[in-house]
Amino acid sequence: MVPRNDHLWIGLAVSFFLSFVSYALFLQLGEWFTASAGRAISFRPRTLALIAICLNILPMNVFRRTYRTKSLKGLVIGVMIMAAVWFFYFGRELLEG
Repeated sequence: MVPRNDHLWIGLAVSFFLSFVSYALFLQLGEWFTASAGRAISFRPRTLALIAICLNILPMNVFRRTYRTKSLKGLVIGVMIMAAVWFFYFGRELLEG
């Protein structure tokens, strides 16, 4: 049985939406920690962005279990694009040491 709503663009949309929203929530969470602690608590943006990208494992598992292979391919393509952008943006900082 072929599942409904199994399209490549759905996987792309889920990957970008989940990553951007989770990154924004992580930034907001850092501000809440700073306000509640009464002192500056900062998280590195590169770490928050990497965690936001890695959160795509959750919908990846859902797509795999429900046999949505086209959506899974779109999700993987979106994750690879974001990982390449992350490495391009933060790679020099990591490699310079």
